[in-house]
Amino acid sequence: MSSEAIARLHEVRELLASFQGPSSVRRAAELEGAAEKVASCAADLVDVKVPRDLQLRLAFAVKALRGARKAARAHRRNPLTRPLSHARFALNTGKAGGWIHGALEILDPENTPPSPYGADEANIG
Repeated sequence: MSSEAIARLHEVRELLASFQGPSSVRRAAELEGAAEKVASCAADLVDVKVPRDLQLRLAFAVKALRGARKAARAHRRNPLTRPLSHARFALNTGKAGGWIHGALEILDPENTPPSPYGADEANIG
């Protein structure tokens, strides 16, 4: 298992956790290269056998990051749909963070803090 890839995933997760609320769309430039970084980590971790859905989790994170960038572009281009772009951006950054957090809980559980996305509360019981 590549510790460098896990460290890069931690970096992206921390960045995504810093996006609080829809108005964070103004900081979208900070996401530049994040999708590519996650895709590169997925390629580095292709040999990890357990769990089988690790690659799927990382692929969904990449898709959500690209969706966040698309929402940010729409926010800049079209003032009439900005409220919708804010919501789409927040939804996609949250989804990406959740997928990456789930992958890190499997790959590096002792160094992964509790989820800021509320997933832990849903698993109680």
